[in-house]
Amino acid sequence: MRAMQRIGMARQLLADIGTDGFAALLWLVLVAFSLLGLQDAVLQFHYPDPDDAMRLAQVRDLIGGQSWFDVTQYRVNPSEGGGLMHWSRFIDASIAGPILLLQPLMGEVAGERWALALQPLLLILPLFMLLGRILILLGGRQVVVVGLLIAFTGVTFLQFFAPMRIDHHGWQLLLSVALLWIALRPATFANGLAAAAIVTLHVEISLEGLPYLAIFGGLFAYDWLRDSAAGRRFAGFTLGLAVLPIAWLLAMRGTRSTLTVFCDSFSLPYAAAVVVAATISCIWVHASAVLSRSVLHRVTGLVVAAIGGGAAFVLIGKPCLSGPFSMLDPLVQHYWYDLVYEGRPIWTQKLRYAMLYLAPTLVGLAALAWAWRKSRGDITEENWTRVAVIILPSALMSLFVTRMGATTHAFLIPAFAAMAIGLWRWSRQRRSLAARVASILLIFAALPGVDAAVGAKLAFAIAGAPASEGQDMGKCPTEAALTALNQVPPTHLFAPIDIGPALLVRTRHSVVATGHHRNAPAMRRIIAAFTAEPAAAEPIVRSERVHYLIACLGLPEMQRFAKEAPRGLAAQLVQGKRVDWLTLDPRLSSGALSVYQILPPRSRP
Repeated sequence: MRAMQRIGMARQLLADIGTDGFAALLWLVLVAFSLLGLQDAVLQFHYPDPDDAMRLAQVRDLIGGQSWFDVTQYRVNPSEGGGLMHWSRFIDASIAGPILLLQPLMGEVAGERWALALQPLLLILPLFMLLGRILILLGGRQVVVVGLLIAFTGVTFLQFFAPMRIDHHGWQLLLSVALLWIALRPATFANGLAAAAIVTLHVEISLEGLPYLAIFGGLFAYDWLRDSAAGRRFAGFTLGLAVLPIAWLLAMRGTRSTLTVFCDSFSLPYAAAVVVAATISCIWVHASAVLSRSVLHRVTGLVVAAIGGGAAFVLIGKPCLSGPFSMLDPLVQHYWYDLVYEGRPIWTQKLRYAMLYLAPTLVGLAALAWAWRKSRGDITEENWTRVAVIILPSALMSLFVTRMGATTHAFLIPAFAAMAIGLWRWSRQRRSLAARVASILLIFAALPGVDAAVGAKLAFAIAGAPASEGQDMGKCPTEAALTALNQVPPTHLFAPIDIGPALLVRTRHSVVATGHHRNAPAMRRIIAAFTAEPAAAEPIVRSERVHYLIACLGLPEMQRFAKEAPRGLAAQLVQGKRVDWLTLDPRLSSGALSVYQILPPRSRP
């Protein structure tokens, strides 16, 4: 009863301040909770992922004067001219803006840190506002209130908006939800053009936007197939895609990068395929009524466009037909790429991790089916059908790229809201108190975070505790641990791949490699050295002209090297054995961080 009273109060509040006001209020509460709960991470400069640290290194270089069109990280593999990155400057700019705004007010260090804390949280406000608009189109005030409250607890997708989580995944999710809102709006030319602008930005940030281009493009094309008069949105969409990809690439990456074939980012072959297909479709839509007078004629136009786009991709990007990572060295594939779990298929995951994404998706799809069936004959039926058409392929794609499950969970918020309301009403019909209490408890299944937790617990019960990858050594390397090393004049470091970005942002030194695939040859040298026997590793390390070898001995990367190569260099270091061409420097080492000097060949003990 208290829960419904609170929802009733929320509905009255929604009536007073509107959907955007209610979304903003929830956002402010969430920001306060996030900053209080994670203030230690902010103050201690802890990052959720190495990519967040690497992103900061890119942003600092941009602020420091590096060219907008030059995304090379010159402190990675400097002996070969630096490590070329594939990331978008749009994301860098969205982080640099708050930093430049806060540093004059708070000082250089504090301004940067609080900008990194606030920037991801700022994206939650438009996310909640978009979800509120979507919920309005799918139900009344009660659906809006319940849906936004569920979104407020949506840890499975809000994880990408946590303080210090400055990588691009939050932007990807936000843009996907914006496309869903556009798809439910009137089929106008302007909305089609807006969808093209959003999806172009999406794919320029990451190739993971391509499935959403296909999903929403297919939906808009289907609208045109059903009725040529209702194809205004498709007309705007195709016109936008005929112009915006190249224009956006030129603005974000420059002429040289735009005209280069890169298989791992939205470069020339992908842009050419989209532009050609969109141009043919646009011409067909705007041509005389003869070309659009029947479904067969319209299908012919789409087939011609698909063939044209496919031909352009094959002619320009033939090396990309085997995928963006097909050329990875087997050693890099095994020790690095196969361990980027969130980007891999769901069936390759450990059961407990897979269930964190899979359980909310399965419950949400069941809720979607129920909500869609219940909407039959209702004014919202058309929109529920469109939502289902979008969510089903999104859920399918999340089986192949696990982290895309977070976007599917955000798409499913309206279904979870309908499920919660339906379960509450059903519980009120139970006669006994025990039955009411039991049925009310089922409402918690409408929270994706609860589904994820239950799924993980079930996986734990089935498979047992996950195997440990190594002892817990805390966050390594921490800023405090690197204080002494940072006093050393800038030099070159040989370090495991995963801690490379932290060394870049917390010291002035350079590193051989980080976990970014365009620098795969240098990554291979790091892996080969740590898994080779010390005598074989020595020439690899010396060839890099480094002064120090850095290791966090208890972290998973070193532990895996040691486990799979028990006679290798990493295993010797983990076991505390002496390596005759290395000596531990106690002045620079601290806790889990071990810093070894590379001894000159004639100075070995």
